[in-house]
Amino acid sequence: MTQFLSRLFSPRRPRQPGWYIPWMIAAPFVVVFAVNGLLVHFALSSFSGLTSEHASDEGAHYNLALAAAKAQAERGWQVKMTFTSASGLKGRLDVDLKDRAGQPLTDAEVMVSFMRPTKSGVDSRAKLAGDGSGRYSADVVVPLPGVWDVRLEARHSTGNYQKVERVWLKS
Repeated sequence: MTQFLSRLFSPRRPRQPGWYIPWMIAAPFVVVFAVNGLLVHFALSSFSGLTSEHASDEGAHYNLALAAAKAQAERGWQVKMTFTSASGLKGRLDVDLKDRAGQPLTDAEVMVSFMRPTKSGVDSRAKLAGDGSGRYSADVVVPLPGVWDVRLEARHSTGNYQKVERVWLKS
């Protein structure tokens, strides 16, 4: 017992030179593992992984989508979409539809969707009313400021048209 107590209370020997070198080698690995752990946590907790509700169907219909895009380009429609902010997040969306020759496209069914690329559950959809001169309008209200994808879909007897524009709306 006395031997144990004498070791316990004996003065410490000085540290050997270079005692810290193994810790210098291990410290960067500890930092890398900690940062990687944080990045994995944020990646898994912030993105649902869902980019499309119907990815399998979209893949199967890819050639049809390419043919529709080619037909849309051949029609040569002139489409102008304008959002005029009334106050804050309220405004008026106007769409002018003209054919290749510049003649207004009347009797079209025009729908617009406001989709938030960073947050689900706040998307909205509206049907635009035509005034008979190729102009289609609707009053819209978006719930949040920031970036929105505006998807325009127009159906007419001469063909269909779709376009997506990214807009920035400030409050």
